[in-house]
Amino acid sequence: MLYHCKGGKIILSPMASDEQKPKKVQTNDVILLLRQKILKFIHKKNVTIPDDKLALQKQEMIQGILSLSTKNVREVMIPRVDINAVEDSILLKELVKRVIDEGHSRIPVYSGTIDNIIGILYVKDLMPFIIDRRMKFNIKKLLHKPYFVPETMTLDELLLQFQKQNLHLAIVVDEYGGVAGIVTLEDILEEIVGEIRDEFDEDEIPEIQTISKNSWEVDSRLSISDFNEHTGCSLPDQEFDTIGGLVFDLFGKIPKKDEQVKYNNVSFKIKDIQGTRIGRIIVTVTPQKNSDTNN
Repeated sequence: MLYHCKGGKIILSPMASDEQKPKKVQTNDVILLLRQKILKFIHKKNVTIPDDKLALQKQEMIQGILSLSTKNVREVMIPRVDINAVEDSILLKELVKRVIDEGHSRIPVYSGTIDNIIGILYVKDLMPFIIDRRMKFNIKKLLHKPYFVPETMTLDELLLQFQKQNLHLAIVVDEYGGVAGIVTLEDILEEIVGEIRDEFDEDEIPEIQTISKNSWEVDSRLSISDFNEHTGCSLPDQEFDTIGGLVFDLFGKIPKKDEQVKYNNVSFKIKDIQGTRIGRIIVTVTPQKNSDTNN
């Protein structure tokens, strides 16, 4: 199928042969699709943009669209440890409580282990059972087939698959076939229009907060590339995607609260850790004169 524009509308038309089909996702296709998706999503979320910011917003959105072909799913996915999934043996009462507490419209369901996701539950399908508790509840009969994608899939490719299959959520798997995370349509759109918040989203601490000129408090899940862009540093991002991944490697063990480790002239202090999961990190750069530095 080919997306093209006619009279301001997106038209789908079949290609003549397999040989004529484009081998790569075309930027124009993505732009046309995104225009439709973004406007629909913004309208649904009741997002408004002041007139004086429209020009800058449009420029940033175009840059975001073009970047979709260079970003992969792993860079924007919700990591495995943050997935709100339920086991297929969960009771209706407990499930309803989880739905109310978490506010998600789609929930992955697994059997035995998170690496064995058997389907996606649409919360709206629970309504008949909530209204009439006499109905026999079997979660497996409500599940929709899960859609699995590799970590390396680019965002423009995933967006077109979401559109083609009318999906909003995908399960991300790593090179070994294990579940690495999940990615949603909203995650992709936020790469273009910025963070989208609704009435179910709680106030969150920013991923990066400036403490001083050369010091920042960051979420361990902050990507190294975003940190470098924000701070002007040049931490290596070839082997690790996040600050937390780099810090774990530097420690070579599970760190404790307030422990510190250094990479050249950059120090990392653990502000918060729960179990094996690092929460917040204090990053401080010590300026170096007359030498190559990481900032």
